[in-house]
Amino acid sequence: MPSPRRFGLVLGVLTLAACAQQAQAPPPSTPPPDTRAADEAAIHASVKEWSASAQAKDADKFASFYAEDATVMFEDALDVSGKPAIREAIGGMMQDPNFALSFAADKVVVARSGDLAYETGTYELTTSDAKKKPATENGHYVVVWQKQADGAWKVVQDVPVSDPPAPAVQ
Repeated sequence: MPSPRRFGLVLGVLTLAACAQQAQAPPPSTPPPDTRAADEAAIHASVKEWSASAQAKDADKFASFYAEDATVMFEDALDVSGKPAIREAIGGMMQDPNFALSFAADKVVVARSGDLAYETGTYELTTSDAKKKPATENGHYVVVWQKQADGAWKVVQDVPVSDPPAPAVQ
């Protein structure tokens, strides 16, 4: 039988060893795989499909690219928030006989975390002016995309900005 002093020494060594193991940092976790290239390609494909839905004047399909709580920040107008309100706004615009909208992404950047991305690009929008004649506006935009729980990318912020009018030719 070990002496009480020896038993105390063994117990102390075991306690210190246990504490030392607990004090060590946890092993590094493996970072999630880098899916940015695939995500960027998926967003580029969505942008093409989204623009095609505008050209087809399909308001339901157009609105399907937005998250439920998305916001469109129109220039010189109130923000439109929520997919139903966005669908109603674009549906109303699409009723204009001169309505035409096309856009294309210049750049898509996905965050390393894989849950957010932004897109920049240019657009052309034609609507009727006060005399019912076609009036075309060119501009650029920033769109923020968020990956949803099901893995689909949806627009959460859409910010179109019209370009200044071209100077008059003299």
